[in-house]
Amino acid sequence: MLDTTLETSVTIALPVAEVHRFMTTPDHWAPASTVTEQIRGEHTDRPATLGDRFVDVLRLAPDATVEVEWTVTRDEPDVAWQISTDPPATADPADGRVHVTLTYTYAEGPLDADTTLLTRTVRAVYPGTAPLPLPYRDTFTNQAAATSFLTAMRAAMLPSRVSPPVTA
Repeated sequence: MLDTTLETSVTIALPVAEVHRFMTTPDHWAPASTVTEQIRGEHTDRPATLGDRFVDVLRLAPDATVEVEWTVTRDEPDVAWQISTDPPATADPADGRVHVTLTYTYAEGPLDADTTLLTRTVRAVYPGTAPLPLPYRDTFTNQAAATSFLTAMRAAMLPSRVSPPVTA
């Protein structure tokens, strides 16, 4: 049995609406994720809204790939966005499936309305009694990987900081 919640936050120097649009667009995930190999589905190049479904192909280990079908279960623009595995992701053991819920919440930064505090919460529940394969467990419980993902997403969102040309 596994029931774990992992929460990670990052501050992004962009308004909440821009962060929400970027984070809820599935095609943005693969370049920032160490485990997502591919995103499949209709309209994954735009924000996913309530009821939308798409597939996240995850490489959990060199010899372990799983396709996770996500369904958007909550969509409150600029407040929160949530997806859940539907059906639950299959684990190797035959006696259980991993139920995963991922939630993004947004809040204006404490000092500036054009800054967003983004929090990513992942809850994974595995009701089985057989041991859950380590790569599978680690995908949903690795704090460093979660932080790395949000840091990469923030870097992808922010425009390149190019100095303006010097004029004489």
